[in-house]
Amino acid sequence: MAPPVILFDRIPDDGLQQELVLDDAWLAGVFEGTGLMTVPGAPGHASVRLDKDGRNVFLSGRFEVTAQTDCVACLERMTLTMSADLVLHLEPAGSTKPGKAAHEEVELSRDELDVDVYTDDRIDLAHWLREAILLEAPLHPRHEVCPVKLEMPAAPPLARDGIDPRLAPLARFIKKE
Repeated sequence: MAPPVILFDRIPDDGLQQELVLDDAWLAGVFEGTGLMTVPGAPGHASVRLDKDGRNVFLSGRFEVTAQTDCVACLERMTLTMSADLVLHLEPAGSTKPGKAAHEEVELSRDELDVDVYTDDRIDLAHWLREAILLEAPLHPRHEVCPVKLEMPAAPPLARDGIDPRLAPLARFIKKE
């Protein structure tokens, strides 16, 4: 089951704390097309807090998920744990800065880079958790120390003329003068 959608009006003035179990089926959808796979029987967990400030929502918390993938160095299956803190400032969609047109390019300040929007008074926790998990996924997963030591094949002996025989076919491209 996916993390819930929280309606803005259901967030109490003193905030809302959610403890979530991220099940295998939902994580399988998050991992689709990434090379990551769920670990059966190892659901993820997220702890999320929502606080209101006027119409803005501050989402904070932490998640931890376990996944399996293949090591890019030794190609053996490996298990990795991804976790990160969440900190988001959410504004209602359509709230733009005064004096700025909706599609006008603006230069963002450091504070505005962490701002996202929610629509129709709905805070979709699945959307932001999915994004945070995928941002933590390694591009080139590898063991810290690979369990399989790969041996490089020995180079063939040099030919009589001192040229590596693997390079011999390139000799025909050399113009002799």
